[in-house]
Amino acid sequence: MPTCLITGASGFVGANLARRLQSEGWEVQALVRPTSQVESLEQLGVKLVVGSLQDCESLESAVRNVDVVFHLAGRTKALRADEFVRDNAAGARNVAAACASCQPPPVLVVTSSLAAAGPGTFKQPRRESDPPAPVSHYGHSKLAGERHLAEFADRVPTTILRPPIVFGPADQASLQMFRGMKWLPVHPTPGFRRWPVSVVYVDDLCDALAAAAVRGERLPAPGVEAPDGTGIYHVAAERNLTYGEFGTLAGAAAGWVVAPLPLPKLAFWVVGGGMELLGRLRGRAGLVNFDKARESCAAGWVADDAKIRQQLDYRPSATIEKQLADTVAWYRARKWL
Repeated sequence: MPTCLITGASGFVGANLARRLQSEGWEVQALVRPTSQVESLEQLGVKLVVGSLQDCESLESAVRNVDVVFHLAGRTKALRADEFVRDNAAGARNVAAACASCQPPPVLVVTSSLAAAGPGTFKQPRRESDPPAPVSHYGHSKLAGERHLAEFADRVPTTILRPPIVFGPADQASLQMFRGMKWLPVHPTPGFRRWPVSVVYVDDLCDALAAAAVRGERLPAPGVEAPDGTGIYHVAAERNLTYGEFGTLAGAAAGWVVAPLPLPKLAFWVVGGGMELLGRLRGRAGLVNFDKARESCAAGWVADDAKIRQQLDYRPSATIEKQLADTVAWYRARKWL
C-alpha cells in the first residue's frame, strides 16, 4: 500500500486528492496548521501531521517514511508580493530540502500554476518548452518555486504540474461566480475580444497528479542537458474555450440564461484597485486585486496539454458541460447555491 503526504490537504484541490487516493487504498497523511479546518479529513481517516512550510523541522518529520509527497500548499492571494515569495517560492524550497534529507527520498509531485508559465492563446497555446513569462506577482512566485525545486532534482525525483483555472465540487471561487450569476445573469469578461482560457476539473487534475507520481517524467538534475520543460506538465479539460463561453456554460448548468459581458480592461484595473484598497483596510486579501487585474489584461491563458496526454495517457473524464453540471449538483446538495 503506497503512503503519501499531502501539503494543502485542507484546501480545495488537496481535499479532493486526499479523498481520491484514500478510496484507491493509499495511506494518506496531511500536513496541516493548528488553525486548519480538518473535519472532512478526519472523517476520511487521514492521518494529520501538524506543521507548516516555514517550520523545516516539522517538514522533515512529516516527509519521513512516505513514498510520495504531493505539495499543493501555497498562497493564491496576498496583500504584499513578499507573502507570495515566502509561501510559494521559499515554501517549495523547504519542502524539497526536507525530501532531500530522507534516504531514500520520496517522489515529489508539485502543483504549480499556468501563471508561472505565462499567457497563451488559441493560436499560440503555452507549452512546457516555452520560456516562462509570468505577468503577476503570483506567477513570478510560482516560477521561483519551480526553480528552487530544480536545485534539488539530483537528490529528489520531482515532477511539476501547471494547472490553469481549476473548478469543481468545494471550489469557493467557482461558487462566487455562480452566486453572482444567480443575482445578475451576466458574466464579465476582460476586453472586447474573445478572451481564451484553459480550465480543468478538479477530479481530472487529481488523476493527473496520481499518474505523475507513479510514472511521470522527472526534472533533470542541475547541470544535466535536457529539453526545456522536462519534468513539467500542463493539464487541461477536454477543450479550450473563451472565458465568456465558460460563463455561459456555467449558467446553463445551473438552469440559467447567462450572457457574457465584455468590459474594457480598464474596468478590471479600477475594480482590482478598489478591492486591493479594501483588502488593505481590512487586513485581508481578496480574490480580486491588482495582481488578478494583471492576469486579466493578458492575451489569454491557454495551455497545450498534449505532452501529458501522450506520456501519461491523461484523458479528461467528461465534457466541460457535464463537469459543470456535477459541480452545480454538488453545491445544491449542500445548499451552497
